[in-house]
Amino acid sequence: MSNVIAVVNHKGGTGKTTTAINLAAGLTRYSDITSSCLVIDMDPHGCASSTLLGKLDGQPPARSVFDVLRRAITPQDGITSTVYDENIDILPANPYLESMAKTQINDRLAKVVASLSTSYGWIIIDTPPNLGVLTQNALVAADYVLIPTQCNGLAVPALHQLKALIAKIQERPNIWLQVLGVLITQKDGRTPLQKHVRRELSQIFPAADVFKTIITSNIKIEEAPANFQSIYAYDSGCLGASLYRDWIKKEFLKKHQKLEKLKVERKDAAEAAAAES
Repeated sequence: MSNVIAVVNHKGGTGKTTTAINLAAGLTRYSDITSSCLVIDMDPHGCASSTLLGKLDGQPPARSVFDVLRRAITPQDGITSTVYDENIDILPANPYLESMAKTQINDRLAKVVASLSTSYGWIIIDTPPNLGVLTQNALVAADYVLIPTQCNGLAVPALHQLKALIAKIQERPNIWLQVLGVLITQKDGRTPLQKHVRRELSQIFPAADVFKTIITSNIKIEEAPANFQSIYAYDSGCLGASLYRDWIKKEFLKKHQKLEKLKVERKDAAEAAAAES
């Protein structure tokens, strides 16, 4: 079964797509689970699709997640390989996803993910910068939510709304959804981390949910997707590659393993309670 991770933040410019892509590439390199990864692009702007497919012409792909969600094609028929060196496939976005955002259907992506779960070790879902139906579909479909956030006080207060949505999803459509963590991104390496940012984050999420690794601003991180490469393939020795690599190997995979164990315990307890009733 796949490990499905929704990368979510409704504030724009938080490094969400960059993190989703480099997480996908890093997991194929550094995870022992499997070397296969699928990226599902639920953002109508399709930034992840453009860089992973090596296309900046603005033309939508012939087959996309929109076609899958409206059941015009099967999920398998919507998937295409990417130009990245890593073993990553993509279910690309399409601008017509905006039309789905006007509906109230938030469980259709979950059915798509379920049909693909045995084909990939990891499924990473990139989401639009809002908390609408497309983001809700990602949260209902996911096992975990990863929250990239900028290192400034303006970015933190908006996370209250995201936390409320996660709690709502956990109550009913997806009781197994867990917060994998908050990743601070785009920090100016020349300045210290503002204490109030950590303090404000701790008022929203437990300290254990905030990763210690901080992704500082790095020109190589910006150049890599423009050259249709992950940060590891573009410049494996640069600071950006080191930070993402260390985060995945030293924190992300360990946190994931811990939450997987917790999920198994919760499911066993639920089954035991059901058997007794």
